[in-house]
Amino acid sequence: MKKNHLLFAMLLLFNLSFSIGCWGQISDGRSLLWKISGDKLPADSYLFGTIHIICQDQFKMDERILKAFESSEKIALELNLSDQNELMAMQKLSMNENFSNIQDEFEEEDREAIDAFLTEHYGIGLQQFGIFKPFALSSLILVKLLPCEEVGSYELFFVEKAKEKSIPMMGLESGDFQAGLFDQIPLQQQLVDLGRMVTDPESLKEFEELVKAYLDEDIDRLYALITEADLFVEYGDLLLVERNKNWIPIIESLIMEQSTFIAVGSGHLASEVGIIQLLRNAGYSVEPIK
Repeated sequence: MKKNHLLFAMLLLFNLSFSIGCWGQISDGRSLLWKISGDKLPADSYLFGTIHIICQDQFKMDERILKAFESSEKIALELNLSDQNELMAMQKLSMNENFSNIQDEFEEEDREAIDAFLTEHYGIGLQQFGIFKPFALSSLILVKLLPCEEVGSYELFFVEKAKEKSIPMMGLESGDFQAGLFDQIPLQQQLVDLGRMVTDPESLKEFEELVKAYLDEDIDRLYALITEADLFVEYGDLLLVERNKNWIPIIESLIMEQSTFIAVGSGHLASEVGIIQLLRNAGYSVEPIK
């Protein structure tokens, strides 16, 4: 049986992406929050690793994170979720071309299981929801799989805080780019993993293990868990390595100009091709804040 089906769908959907292979532990400390400093920088900047969806009672926000956030002059997320045009574009991109329905593309067992799950939790099934792409269906399923009534989002928390403090916000990439990542993964592979979210009883346990690693701020452990997912062997470069490399010059231009709080999926932090090491390779000091 393949491993990490729920993890794969969740991480793809919320852009918590990982790479292929094993690169050892290089983060030298458990932390989700890292300080970026250097002689050429006008001020310290900060790197924070998020989990894109979590039960609200597990959502934690302490003073060190708030202090770093509020001392920054700009906020950078993977996507600029404060941009209404970006959000509208993402809604459009979450639907299949010409609103075609993909329900008949599933294997019968998966189709029946997903249809029953959606109908139970939303009152309508694949006949209506089938116009959405698999990554959007993953979102609908994941929210109802979590063992809680209320879910939290670090990204949305930061968006609201930025509005409250009038801190400008930007995105490291566009919604169009992120949605396009899924178009490079064969539809049938996405459908199989979507089906396993509902039919595999181990899925929720896998997600809970990921959450535990996150709450422990153990980004190396979290990274190790995710690299067990089969599809990352084939699509790790697409989902992580190239994106991290693309982000570095953008991050450099931001931190050279002003103090910036950068919040990305925590899977982007660890490993030799993670943001922490790439920034160090570029000559910056990146240290954990505990």
